[in-house]
Amino acid sequence: MELLGEAGAPCIWVTGPAGVGRTTLLERVRDRLRGDGRRVSAMRFTSAGDLVPADASPDRPWLAPVAGAADDPEVARRAALAAAAPIVRGGDQVLLLDDTQWIDRDSLAVLEALIRRLAGSAVRLVCATRTPVRDAAAGLAMVRRLRADGLVRPVRLRPLRADEITRLVVEAISAAPSGALRRRLQELSRGVPSALHQALELLRAEGSLRIVDRRAYLVPGTATTSPPRVVRELGPDVLAVAKAAAVLHPLGDAMPALISEVLDQDKAETLELLDILRAEGVLHHGVTWRFTIPVTASALIAELGPFERRQFAAAAVTALWTGTALTSDPDYLADQIAEAGKLIDPARALGELLRRALRNDKPERGGRWLRAAIELTEDRAQRAMVTLLHTSWCHQHGDHKQSLAGARLLLRDFPDQLSADATQEVQSMAVSACDPAALAEIAAGSPDWTPASSAIALSRLDRWADAGALLARTEPGCPTSAMLSGLYASLADLWAGRPERFDANLAARAAWPLREVRRHRTDQIRSHVTALLVIGEQHRAERLLADERFPEEDLRDGERSMLAAMRGEFPRAVDFARRSVAHRGDDAGSSAMHLSTVSVLVAQGRLTAARELLTAARATKPMLVHLLDIADARVDRALGDHTGAAERLHSAIAHGLAVGTDIAWSELADLALDRGDHDTAARCLAELDKLASTMPTGRVLLHRSLVRACLLRGGTECLRRAHDRAQPFETALVVERLVRHGAADPRLLTPTYETLGALDALLYRAWLRNLMREHGIAVPGRQETVAENEHLLALLAAEGLTNKQLATALKTSEKSVEGRLSRLFSRTGYRSRIELATAMLNGDHI
Repeated sequence: MELLGEAGAPCIWVTGPAGVGRTTLLERVRDRLRGDGRRVSAMRFTSAGDLVPADASPDRPWLAPVAGAADDPEVARRAALAAAAPIVRGGDQVLLLDDTQWIDRDSLAVLEALIRRLAGSAVRLVCATRTPVRDAAAGLAMVRRLRADGLVRPVRLRPLRADEITRLVVEAISAAPSGALRRRLQELSRGVPSALHQALELLRAEGSLRIVDRRAYLVPGTATTSPPRVVRELGPDVLAVAKAAAVLHPLGDAMPALISEVLDQDKAETLELLDILRAEGVLHHGVTWRFTIPVTASALIAELGPFERRQFAAAAVTALWTGTALTSDPDYLADQIAEAGKLIDPARALGELLRRALRNDKPERGGRWLRAAIELTEDRAQRAMVTLLHTSWCHQHGDHKQSLAGARLLLRDFPDQLSADATQEVQSMAVSACDPAALAEIAAGSPDWTPASSAIALSRLDRWADAGALLARTEPGCPTSAMLSGLYASLADLWAGRPERFDANLAARAAWPLREVRRHRTDQIRSHVTALLVIGEQHRAERLLADERFPEEDLRDGERSMLAAMRGEFPRAVDFARRSVAHRGDDAGSSAMHLSTVSVLVAQGRLTAARELLTAARATKPMLVHLLDIADARVDRALGDHTGAAERLHSAIAHGLAVGTDIAWSELADLALDRGDHDTAARCLAELDKLASTMPTGRVLLHRSLVRACLLRGGTECLRRAHDRAQPFETALVVERLVRHGAADPRLLTPTYETLGALDALLYRAWLRNLMREHGIAVPGRQETVAENEHLLALLAAEGLTNKQLATALKTSEKSVEGRLSRLFSRTGYRSRIELATAMLNGDHI
């Protein structure tokens, strides 16, 4: 639009690859100009070379081919004069000409002469060309001449930036993409808008997108989509070669010969068809062959039939094995072996797949390779071994559907091929993936299941006391059963408030069963770290990781989320939690992770997101489910439902497990003190005294000292314990409560306010400002406070809270909320809460 308003060149020439948005750009320019009352005539060329209106405009074409114009400049000039006369007489107007890649030679000559004639007039011309262009020499030469004469301003549409990709994804699915998803979309589309939409649809069709808390995550899926229209329009012969190229292009210069071989056609014909694909911008041939837009290759492969895939894959594998082709992709050979199946040497293929799978950490590839390897086995023993490998891989990478199917197959068809230890491993994997009904059957004590497996089933049903009792009266039958029995027995005791066995196991790590087996050592370290984080022991968990030289990166997302929250790394904590939910992480720490994450979200003012996360968590039937009641109570309190919060906290306590009840008793005491009920608060303190006598963890002792301080007005010991634990958010909450109940110096609120600011805990900061004013403590940064209040209001409104809920959360009146919302919408220009939520998803500053 700026270029159209400038004096100078009469023509703007827009270029870019298919799907980059040239036509969309011209449509928006047309609509903007017509909205401003300017005259616009929009035409486009068809693939047949005809010039037709680009919209419903009745305008007649103002450019037409004149025979001989390409070879005789005078003919072209006269034709241009005739075309220009009525246009120039019409005065200020803009001509839009789309799809000029299909212009014929004579029309091109007339167009050049027309542009020269329009120089100095009030008429502007915008041409759009899809690049690359077949037989482009004449067109390129013309544009160069016009540009050299100052008559053309080129505009090349660039690929989308990361923030633009985010905006398009939010627009399409109402969820912001994770970094990994955005990078994958960029890789598949190379930033071309139409390809981006196709890539997004491809991933959705595959089941590779999962949305959690309005964030979209990339997860393994199964490909299924269709090739783009531009390839289909080139005809069946070109489409067949394009499909073959999609599989074989990583083989570089060997590709044309292999395509000819598989399609049984002359190599010259193949090269001619490949040249069409190259000229249309589908393929690029430089140092090697590649698809200009990678998602096109993915779409073409997805449309191949099973036999076609196997044929192409077998040709690729044979070429690589014989040395007639090379590839730089380290996974390409294994991918094609997995597709080829028994069309190639099965024994060699099986060995190759097993080697690659066991050295690879990519879940979507390793699992597929092992699944293919099963079909290449030659006897029952080999088949059982590979099925066990595949089942274990799926279990470790969270593919519960596949791991359960593999485990059932092994237990049903290959029991004679499994040792006692292998049987126990398979049973434990099956139990981890079973639904509640199947768990209940296993928990009932079927003779086909070991006591350890039944105990795990009881644990997954949250019947920890029954699990502990079962393990106490049975003997493990093999080392793997002994390892699992010891671990689950110690956890059952720990959750019941008896940490002695767990602490003893932790102190005697050198004696852990099967410690020398890497996967068992990993499972035991993770389980102990999870348990420590569930009971709030951050420093002990970190010390365990350091002593075992176990990298945090090897922890599960849920464990990393809890660690991040305790350290005050709120963005990482929430992101790890979302990733855990997206990848369906499910372990003993899942409920504790949700409690931790909900606490963070409530502090930030994301109350609806917190509730939605809890709803999704309950649907998975997690262990330690009573911790979700405590999390729900925190949302209730933020929304002013103190009665509902108290009921949930009592429900958590009534569940029967001790773990987490320190938080519940502490919250109940705080609610009681808020309403002046000191007797109830004293009873809560008595319960915390009992708990501390059997389970004196740092968090239990902190909550006991906190309730005691609030009752007896002495917060020194409580503050010392909080500072020793060095968890910023926890310390901030302790200080706020102590000051609110008159048990600490109000001057502590100033550093606490700064801490909450560093945590981006906007809602809690707003509450703290009220407390600071009550005690005459100056709130720093008036302008910053005003901006923060407005941002918090926008956040809460975008969460979908009603005005009454907003007033409760902000501790103000509904009338005040209405006025503030009106001013917010007026200032930002947003017309609805939906627009506001979309803007915030896009990362726009409010």
